[in-house]
Amino acid sequence: MREITKQSRADQRIAVFALAIFICVFLGPFDTSDDLEFWDRVVFWSIAISVIGVFMEFCITAAIESRWLRALPSLFQVAIGSAIGSVPGTAFVITLNKVFRPDHLIDVVFPVLSLQVTIMAILIAGLAHLVASRSGTSASEETSEATLKDVPPITLQTARLAQRLPTRLREGQIISMSMQDHYVNVATTLGSEMILMRMADAIDLLDGIAGVQTHRSHWAAQAHSNGLTRVARRHTLTLSDGRSIPVSSSYKNAVEQMLNKKGQA
Repeated sequence: MREITKQSRADQRIAVFALAIFICVFLGPFDTSDDLEFWDRVVFWSIAISVIGVFMEFCITAAIESRWLRALPSLFQVAIGSAIGSVPGTAFVITLNKVFRPDHLIDVVFPVLSLQVTIMAILIAGLAHLVASRSGTSASEETSEATLKDVPPITLQTARLAQRLPTRLREGQIISMSMQDHYVNVATTLGSEMILMRMADAIDLLDGIAGVQTHRSHWAAQAHSNGLTRVARRHTLTLSDGRSIPVSSSYKNAVEQMLNKKGQA
């Protein structure tokens, strides 16, 4: 399961970067369409977006996970992370311009260029959200087809997390939650949805729905936890929809206690 999750994250990142590069190459923002030939733009934007993306991902992740910013809406967290990441990102853009089009730097002002980099980062983050949402929709179709038996009728209606989910999912029962980059993938009996937030915040919004973290990036509902399995040195928890999520050593005791309460240990 961990390998599948990592592959999914990598595929989403590649898709976002490729789409962003494609858009920049053909639209030629910041006068690159005037200063650079087609293949020069391909190289320029491939390097720019790939390298700046690393700065931005690190800073946006730090902003989302920051305890000082947790009270802010997700959009503001992304904006703050993008603004911080724009500083090293702008420095790299200036270096890149010196190589590809040094004349362009004559009238460039660092704060203005930094603002442009921040705006592009927010747009790319929005693109990432769109790709993640599409992925979440695909996952929801698979989950809704799974056979769920002997599950108590506990719904999300009374939990604050329901306000972050589409209306179509609010009558469902929560199965699990898993971190994917900056998003929490909330899987329910009616489908799943990607939400931009921290795992700790998502758990807090469950308002007491029984379950435990199985891993720093995974949470499972007690009602949908079917059993603990060990393969080599790794443990996984089997869920009612047929999926398995990893169980790390630091959370293993909590998972066993949860299963004992349910009478399935």
